[in-house]
Amino acid sequence: MKFRYFWQFIAPQEINVRFHPDSAHKKKRTGSWRQALALGTAFVLGVCPAVPASAASPSTAASPKAAAGAAAPASPAGRCQLNSPGNKIKHVVEIIFDNVHFRRDPARDGSTLVPSDIEQMPHLLNFIRNNGVLLTNHHTQLIAHTSDDIITILTGVYPERHGVANAANSYQFYKSTGTTSFQSGFTYWTDTIGDGAYNLISGPVDSTHPNGVNAPAPWVPFTRAGCDVGAVAAADMEPENTGSDLVTIFGAGSPQTTDPNAFADFEGIAIHCAATSTLCSTANGGFPDKLPWEPNADGSPSTTDSATGTSFGYEGYNALFGHKSVTQAFHNLALGSPIVGADGNLLDINGNTIVDDFAGTLTPGFPGFSLHPQYSLGYVASMLEAGVPVVYAYIATAHRPLPLNPYGYGHSEDVNDYGPGEAHYVDQLKQYDASFAKFFSRLAKDGITPANTLFFIGTEEDDHVIAAEPLNPGCNGVTTPCLYGNTNGNEVGELALNFGGLLQAEAGITTPASITSDSAPDIYLTGNPAPTDPSLRAYERASGVVSVTNPISGNTDTIAQFMVNPTEFKMLHMQTFDPLRTPSLTIFANPDYFVGGSTACGTSATPATSCVVQQPGFAWNHGDIQPEITHIWLGMVGPGIDDEGQDNVTFSDHTDVRPTLLSLVGLKDDYSHEGRVLVEKFDGRAVPNAVKKSDNFVQLAQALKNISAPLGPLGLATVHASTVAMESGSADNDSTYTSIENQLAAFTVQRDELAAKILAALEAAEFDGKPIPERTSEDLIHQARQLLTSVQNYANGL
Repeated sequence: MKFRYFWQFIAPQEINVRFHPDSAHKKKRTGSWRQALALGTAFVLGVCPAVPASAASPSTAASPKAAAGAAAPASPAGRCQLNSPGNKIKHVVEIIFDNVHFRRDPARDGSTLVPSDIEQMPHLLNFIRNNGVLLTNHHTQLIAHTSDDIITILTGVYPERHGVANAANSYQFYKSTGTTSFQSGFTYWTDTIGDGAYNLISGPVDSTHPNGVNAPAPWVPFTRAGCDVGAVAAADMEPENTGSDLVTIFGAGSPQTTDPNAFADFEGIAIHCAATSTLCSTANGGFPDKLPWEPNADGSPSTTDSATGTSFGYEGYNALFGHKSVTQAFHNLALGSPIVGADGNLLDINGNTIVDDFAGTLTPGFPGFSLHPQYSLGYVASMLEAGVPVVYAYIATAHRPLPLNPYGYGHSEDVNDYGPGEAHYVDQLKQYDASFAKFFSRLAKDGITPANTLFFIGTEEDDHVIAAEPLNPGCNGVTTPCLYGNTNGNEVGELALNFGGLLQAEAGITTPASITSDSAPDIYLTGNPAPTDPSLRAYERASGVVSVTNPISGNTDTIAQFMVNPTEFKMLHMQTFDPLRTPSLTIFANPDYFVGGSTACGTSATPATSCVVQQPGFAWNHGDIQPEITHIWLGMVGPGIDDEGQDNVTFSDHTDVRPTLLSLVGLKDDYSHEGRVLVEKFDGRAVPNAVKKSDNFVQLAQALKNISAPLGPLGLATVHASTVAMESGSADNDSTYTSIENQLAAFTVQRDELAAKILAALEAAEFDGKPIPERTSEDLIHQARQLLTSVQNYANGL
């Protein structure tokens, strides 16, 4: 059987040198879900960064490396020792968008008349194209959701080495009873979960590490170099909830944990300071920055100092946690407008006081995790102007109404997600663009420009939009707003599916299971059965064939397009160090559907129609594996970046962001990455000397992505093979499943051994000054090609 869907079109990269549907929804939404968790309970490094320096009109972005201008205020940490070529980089800004698209979203008929999100933000688009490079062949990891996307960006490693491999920004873990509990992927960096393990776990639980090994933190190379690091809703670098996070940071019973305004005061904002920084002094509200298992600077393991609660390799560091502490510190520095207003409060990019929108009050404080650019860019600019040289930030999607706020940002009067080209969607994008125009202009006045600042800008993932055809065909949104219906099958909204009931009604499957509702649901069968258990195998076979009638198209849709299990999780880097959080299986569903576990339609005589309904509210699915979700963009601007404009060819994914950024600033992590440095996007001065002496470096790096990236050709081939295995066989004969599973396990061992050799050679050239001998690189490239060919031939023959 040939590869299904788009897999057969993926070829090895060529060398390029230049629940019930209603309740289930609350679990998957980055804004509302993340914020709800922040009030209730109780993210190793990198981002898809951000923006910029000199402001530009939509038609003419400020010239690249224009004059550096006056420096920003001196860092309270003293001199920040970034080691870029010529010492040109003085600041680093990384901004990660939630679901902001470079590609146009197609209508049901395939037309793409509505300009994309980025096309409707010309100040941002032209800033990147005119000052650096826009990579449009960038990719996520799997599963593609905000929490694990951002942590993969921040760390340069796949979920297997940071612990968050999830659907719907949450995962489950098995309890001793065989049932499961839910856990958000959004916690503070050092927080633990209900089974005692670190949320961000990079090593196993054992007698020496009773909670596992906490993943190394992304701010550490910078703070060790004397640089303060700001975080604006950048997943897990700051407090994410008012329960366990505040206890982890401040201690049980501390005033912070009982503060009635704890969300506004302590969520979403942090500054991690250098050891010598005065910004994070105790007088300014600084608190010990504890990282219990941070390795030593040379990468050797360290242990926890029981007296301080932090690693012996990372002692003497403080941080500011929360809007209140940052405001206090800036006030103590006697900073005025545009950072702090006359009333002593932090200001957004428009000069308005930043207030707690989430609680619906005018209390100054963190507005919530559905963070629009007016607030986010205000925080970033203020931190830079206060002398914080490195800032990570997050901005919410524009295809959802912005939360209620006192300044008329967005359209909070709307309830549901927008369809492409709707008037208020277009208007919100205009507001986003205006915010970036002000941001660029303000930084330019500060002398923070592409001549001295490294900007990384990108999105964590894209989406699949679910909407009927517009009522006015031919609309483009910009000159003619698109209009949509408001009846089932004729409106904007995803298709909510009761998967438990569908399995029962169509296949007679009543096996108890807990489903993490999503378009790529993780499924945990009660009792955590072994992969070959008959009940699990029956569940998998049925999951591969059940179907419904699509309320929009009227077509019969098979729900599962691909399925993977623990064998394939290892190939896709989704198997973490905490086995209790490993699902029985994951389904990559038809992206029109939001798959929940309800059995409400289980006794229906017409499950193909009674188990599914179009539901307005949410209309943009992600987490899934399809290209419209996982094939995204990354912008890079600043010293060392070749200003070639746009590159549609070079393959990259989220693990490449971190090593690329660190190479440019001349720093090194205390661990190895799973991505590679995108040196072919550097100008000649920025390419490490050992890389220049490694003739086949780019070819070897591309070979790595071909065999290791989950969305590379080898990964896609094995996803196909895994699906065939899981759908195969019967209760009487499961030999095909066994054969394919054994072969996939063998391929994974081969891949892991080869990828480790390639990564070691690449990192030695990138960070340790050791050129790769030509014979070594040629041999590794040859082995990678052989392995890829073997895997593709095997999968193509199934």
